Amino acid sequence: MSLRKYIFLFLFTPVLFACKKQLDLVPPDQVPESAVFKSVPDVEKALIGVYAQLNGAFDNEIYASVLYSDEANLHIENNTGRGVNTYRWQVDATSGDVTAAWAAYYFTIDRANRVIAGAEKLTGINPVQEALRKQLIGEATAIRAYCHLQLLINFAENFDPGSLAVPYMKTAVISKPARETVQNVFANIRTDLTNAEALIPASFTNNNRVTLSAVYAIRARTALYAKDWDGAISAATAAINAVPLATRTAYPLIWTDASESEVIFKTKRVTGQTRFGDNFYDRSQAKIMYAVAYEMLALFDATNDIRYASTVLVRSGANRFSIGKYVGGDAAEPNRADIKNFRTAEMYLIRAEAYAEKTGQLNLGTADLNFLRRARINGYVDATFTTKETLIDAILLERYKELSFEGQRIHDLHRHKLPVTRIPQDAENALGAVTLLPTAKEYYFPIPNSEMQANENMIQNPTYR
Repeated sequence: MSLRKYIFLFLFTPVLFACKKQLDLVPPDQVPESAVFKSVPDVEKALIGVYAQLNGAFDNEIYASVLYSDEANLHIENNTGRGVNTYRWQVDATSGDVTAAWAAYYFTIDRANRVIAGAEKLTGINPVQEALRKQLIGEATAIRAYCHLQLLINFAENFDPGSLAVPYMKTAVISKPARETVQNVFANIRTDLTNAEALIPASFTNNNRVTLSAVYAIRARTALYAKDWDGAISAATAAINAVPLATRTAYPLIWTDASESEVIFKTKRVTGQTRFGDNFYDRSQAKIMYAVAYEMLALFDATNDIRYASTVLVRSGANRFSIGKYVGGDAAEPNRADIKNFRTAEMYLIRAEAYAEKTGQLNLGTADLNFLRRARINGYVDATFTTKETLIDAILLERYKELSFEGQRIHDLHRHKLPVTRIPQDAENALGAVTLLPTAKEYYFPIPNSEMQANENMIQNPTYR
């Protein structure tokens, strides 16, 4: 061996040792999980981070539903281009308006899985802390179930049992998972909710976090989409019994955040966070981006229906009907209302639909629908229905009004495989986007292109392949 080679080895060997030492170091901006979850308070702090990640995820699908469905009118004042292509159903796998929920929910799931894993490793704690540890695991597990439900609702091929849904992630791991069937995802959601229900105490009632009432509500929505009518009735009833419907006096206060009445679970908005109402009314330009659809306006009894004033904000000027649900009650920070993920009104409508689907229970479904309408409409006279079909049509119409701008409408149309239709007044700026049939390419949402490029095991929804 030449001297030159010996010199090279002498010089290079320290470099090898130095590299090894550097590789063994933990990056200064990262903390290993073993150092994070040392106590129950540590776990609770991490869980707050899960809620922080969740805060904003539901916004994505509310916005997508508003743009995609028949809820909104693309206002003539919207000269920004904001959401316009989506409103006109000109979307593909790169369209952020309809794909943003994917990453938002999976990031939340990843954090929830880390909390569950960290909490499960804690031992040797006192009984009080043990009870809290179990509760925190229950909350994180329920959040995991909720996020997977919303992912399924947004990105499944359809809601038939054997159709492709989404990957169900139970551990925080970097991987390339394949899509599971709708049936399997529903089964995993039910399992998670059952486990969560056993861990969350009835005494915990903070609706900014997942309570037992929220678990019932998630279970009811899951059962509705799974067409598990008995399960929907049972879970919706449990939620209704736990959180009664708002009175006529309290209802308007829900939307100014002055009342928690009938709010089962919400994501709280505080100063500095994104104001969701800005999507519909641009404060800097004092311009309406998206207004309440004329089709919806025509359905409300503006005089007697207490929902009208909270849903429709009449601004100065001719025919300026803005969306009112997200203005909030702080005049200093308009458009910063809390996001209501679950309300008791939805539970009545879920139970009414489930009763309608069950043979011989048309009267019970009718009773739930009439009860909700009486609570909302002054002077309402009970309706009667002689067939399942007419009752379900009435329930869907009521969901259109009651749950407007709450992320439900486009999915209601999807699960019944109904077309999206717009009346001429609402299609003036839509460039012909008047009817979207279930057979159309754009009817369902695509899996995001970023996921398709990173994961060779992922399969795109059929019409986007």
